[in-house]
Amino acid sequence: MRVALFTTCLAEALAPRTLKATVLVLEHVGVAVEVPAAQTCCGQPMLSNGLPADGARLARRMAEIFAPYDAVVTPSGSCCSVVREKYAGLFDEGTTDRAAVDALAAKTYELVEFLETKLKVDPSKLAPRAASASLTCHDACHLRGIHRHGCTAPFLQKTACCNDVRELPDMAQCCGFGGMFSTQFPEVSTALGEEKLAHVAATGASTLVASDTGCAAHLAGLAHRKGVALRVISPAEALAESLGLMERDA
Repeated sequence: MRVALFTTCLAEALAPRTLKATVLVLEHVGVAVEVPAAQTCCGQPMLSNGLPADGARLARRMAEIFAPYDAVVTPSGSCCSVVREKYAGLFDEGTTDRAAVDALAAKTYELVEFLETKLKVDPSKLAPRAASASLTCHDACHLRGIHRHGCTAPFLQKTACCNDVRELPDMAQCCGFGGMFSTQFPEVSTALGEEKLAHVAATGASTLVASDTGCAAHLAGLAHRKGVALRVISPAEALAESLGLMERDA
């Protein structure tokens, strides 16, 4: 099986450690990962701003770049949902473009989803090599569209790697990032983020695992500005650190 890493532009810019962790975890479970150098944006910013023609051009490009692969894996729930939920509506049924994006959607997975549903990884068999910190998990709103919202914490909790996963109160509430929403409505975005941080604090966990780079950047930045000591990482990093594949950063 040929597997490609869909890096996403936000992760390339803000979370290269997440991408490294994703590759390390996949290799640990026996998957060789390729990273197509030609990949760019999936088109989410264009689609969020009402520019479907621009989004369609990028959707065609994505379908072409990832056509040779059997599976496409990304650590970003939101970008995964764009491919799976939005691409089909950009093209008429029966067209070559529609067939190409449908094929891409059918083989695109968020990382934890790929481990759990495609590879059938038994999380209890992931033997830890490093002590795990206390964790709580926030899933991006976009994971609802691919029926994966609320799945990160249970998967981590079943692993021997992460033995202190604490329930996040009102986890279903948005963190306030919301892509362009955070720039168009900064006051609302900040208020939602502050409420999310209060819920995180209530768990007593030292680390927040956020399933999307945008959510992670928003909450980490807000915590920093408020002087809150909180480490924010991705599910890939949580797994890679606990498996001894990656050193814990500061």
